[in-house]
Amino acid sequence: MSSTTYNIVPGRYDRDLPISTKTHFISSAASTNATLVKSSPGTVFSILVHNTGSGVGHAHHLRLYDKNTAPVVGTDVPFAIIHLPASQSKEINFTSGITFNTGIAYSITEDDDLLDATPIEADSVQLFIGYM
Repeated sequence: MSSTTYNIVPGRYDRDLPISTKTHFISSAASTNATLVKSSPGTVFSILVHNTGSGVGHAHHLRLYDKNTAPVVGTDVPFAIIHLPASQSKEINFTSGITFNTGIAYSITEDDDLLDATPIEADSVQLFIGYM
């Protein structure tokens, strides 16, 4: 399998992503937001996430899972956890993408424990994922 390299500058791509690139956007619900983005292997090229600071203004945590079903938050072990400080944004771009061998899934919780299942407030996180 060949790999395409994308030279990514924050906020802009030097060349267009593949025509088949899809996007996923949510404004969080008052839950752990366990979500299946893609039920087959895929690649994530970018993540934009904003902790709005609404509600109690806590840090939150985006957990990524290599699964073909929505994660069972508190039981399934994530392969990455991204810390989201209160009232801050993060833009993460991956030069060649991050490969998910099974599927692309995530959850958003309040605490930083590996298996945290503490729900967050509604509209406290806005998340954009660019994937294929």
